[in-house]
Amino acid sequence: MNFINPYDIIEIPILEFIRNLAVGLVLAVMFAWLVKKSTRLVVDTTQYMPLFLLLIPTMILIITVIKTSIALSLGLVGALSIIRFRTPIKEPEELAYIFIAIAIGLGLGANQVLATVVGFFVVAIVMLPAMFKRSAAARSNNAYIDVVLQSKDGTKFDMEVFTSILDQASLNYRIKRVTETSERNEITLQVPELDMATYEKVKIELSSRYQTVEISIIDNARVIT
Repeated sequence: MNFINPYDIIEIPILEFIRNLAVGLVLAVMFAWLVKKSTRLVVDTTQYMPLFLLLIPTMILIITVIKTSIALSLGLVGALSIIRFRTPIKEPEELAYIFIAIAIGLGLGANQVLATVVGFFVVAIVMLPAMFKRSAAARSNNAYIDVVLQSKDGTKFDMEVFTSILDQASLNYRIKRVTETSERNEITLQVPELDMATYEKVKIELSSRYQTVEISIIDNARVIT
């Protein structure tokens, strides 16, 4: 019976490695494009392209190397045990993108090209409805205005006065959220289309009536519901 020495390193077929890297780069570009078109996160979507172009080939290289030696595999486990990731991932959707990219790298590194490509296209099909939904939302041109107000001399906030200012400016709006505290009041408005002249008129009127006025405009965001 022949036993494999765990410390032996098997020579890597260079042509297969180059092929897997090429497939990984193509899938990275396609996946970055899908994420850009379908993500609901309010982030800079251009960051995904360099991230996947770096992550997927790196995973292919790691898996290709360590699969040739048990000793290298054990060494990788030891190396990873001392790594601490300090940056928190706040969104499950963002975590899913990273896991998908890692899965692509693992599959291609293990030389399972067909299974990896098929799995990627299944994921792409699942992401298509989100892409079309996001495209429809983008065409709606909805914007959200987050207004934070602090009344003068501690007077109580009056919603009727606030809405009358909006009505006088002929702003087409819908109140989505109201948060009132003893010190400040936060109102979130949804507007189908934001006219800057109307916005300036509302801002000037609010500034004259309230001690502190903070206004944030978010275009097509999902963070306010």
